Amino acid sequence: MALLELRGIGRDYTGRARLFGKSLSLRAVLDVSLELERGRILGLVGESGCGKSTTGRIALGLDAPTRGAVFFNGQPMPQAGTPAWKALRRQMQYIFQDPLGALDKRMKIIDQIVEPLHIHGIGAPESRREVAAQCMRDVGLQSHLGEAYPLQLSGGQRQRAVIARALVTQPELLVCDEPVSALDVSIQAQVIGVLTHLQKKLDLAMVFISHDLKLVATIADEVAVMYLGQIVERGSPQQVFSAPAHPYTRVLLDSIPQPLRTTSRPILQGEPPDPSQRPEGCAFHPRCPLAVDACRSTVPVLQPLTDRHQAACHLVSSPSPVMRQSA
Repeated sequence: MALLELRGIGRDYTGRARLFGKSLSLRAVLDVSLELERGRILGLVGESGCGKSTTGRIALGLDAPTRGAVFFNGQPMPQAGTPAWKALRRQMQYIFQDPLGALDKRMKIIDQIVEPLHIHGIGAPESRREVAAQCMRDVGLQSHLGEAYPLQLSGGQRQRAVIARALVTQPELLVCDEPVSALDVSIQAQVIGVLTHLQKKLDLAMVFISHDLKLVATIADEVAVMYLGQIVERGSPQQVFSAPAHPYTRVLLDSIPQPLRTTSRPILQGEPPDPSQRPEGCAFHPRCPLAVDACRSTVPVLQPLTDRHQAACHLVSSPSPVMRQSA
């Protein structure tokens, strides 16, 4: 049984085009279905604004889906703010992109790591500080840094503190939303090393949201590619990155800088469409160099290509044009 299951979830927001303008409906997430087993890492990739972070928040019950349902341990996700949801929160934790924004600048690091134990009533009060200190050691923070304030730490140290605070409750699920994008490259590697080591040690399930396709390829067990709120391709990293079937996935991979590249690569033209004015048919067709008439009129659905590899593209039955595009 999957630890986390998203069944056809969607999330709509309403707003106005301008002051006193007409009301608009924005579909941030549209019919997303995903499963995640214990001890596995799901990489969620795509451009900014494609719905990755919203999907992560829905997975934790922080945002309620407009459509569809979320299941955790086989049970429907309780409504946010209810006692049942609060009790479940200790099993699900979130790691934010900006560690400084995630920490209280007025509190010492050790107190912030201890705080979740107080909130959820975990362990004896007199032992909680030592549990927090052990978490600090697990993520590579020296004990004396527990008495420091967030502004006294480096970016990498702050993110380690955020990880320690997330893991102190011994959760089953971790959602990491661009957890290293704000860090220097050398520090990124250290933090990712800490995360993956603890993920394996604690048998954590993890949703890893990132723009960095190379990074996702190295740590994820499964990859889902999002475009304008929908999953357009999913599979193992080897399947998705070695034999991409969707033109959007291919362009994302071709956009990765390569040293000594001698051939030109296709450049994705234009910006993603306005989610409040979704194109007819495939949402990617206005930017797709391979679009055919069916792409402009019919919404493609995820189709199986090989074992555990799916793509939502009208060309998947004859993927050779996609491969020729990258030649």
